[in-house]
Amino acid sequence: MPGKHVRFSRNNTVHPISSSLLPPPPPLTHDSHSPASTNSLLTPPDYSTPLPSSSSHKQHLMPPLQRSHSTYHSSSLRLHPLLEDTSSPELIYDVRLPPTQVGSKRRVITPEEFSDPATSPRTSSMTIFHKYLPWSIQVEPSGYSRSRGMHFVTVWDVLNAIHSSLRATISQRDYESLGKGSKHQSRVTKAYERRYGLQQRGSSSYQAEKMGGLRRVDYLVGFVKFMGLTPYKVEKGEYMLHTEL
Repeated sequence: MPGKHVRFSRNNTVHPISSSLLPPPPPLTHDSHSPASTNSLLTPPDYSTPLPSSSSHKQHLMPPLQRSHSTYHSSSLRLHPLLEDTSSPELIYDVRLPPTQVGSKRRVITPEEFSDPATSPRTSSMTIFHKYLPWSIQVEPSGYSRSRGMHFVTVWDVLNAIHSSLRATISQRDYESLGKGSKHQSRVTKAYERRYGLQQRGSSSYQAEKMGGLRRVDYLVGFVKFMGLTPYKVEKGEYMLHTEL
């Protein structure tokens, strides 16, 4: 399309929040909505057809899954209430944004809750999948958690890992593997345009987002509202991330 260009980073990079500099999140106020989430109005893709990916990422692909606990084999394991899959999640979170932008409608969430174990019993690692992503999200205790003697995955670690992974850039090969001129490719492109368009036009943040190119989060094609996790294969430490428009 004249005047519009999809950009790619020269290197596939991840931009995590610096855990060594990150203090516990401040208390969250009521109705602290994420401004970007209200703008996600893209047409959803067919739920029965996962987005295609390049062959180099096929080992991470998940089969089409229904939103259920059919593969949940450990009745003793529980996710933290802030991370549980529910139609009305406690957290208001647009996964395009840093987890410092998390909000809550119903109550103030304390910093201590973000330092809580992500699961009960505690786990030292998690692998998270999303049905639209050909990449997995690896979660381990952050440097911030370890420095405070918390050698387990916390709620904050999960949110930070999701954001950091989704900020990774994608290559031109990844983009071309969606199919030149395909509906999927068009939706990913629109998601990229909408993402940098959320910034004030002409601002440094607008230019940074635009020049940063396509990112993994664009594969969610607007399904960026955090809806929680469900156990997938608990014995392997695997979970599914759910997001909605």
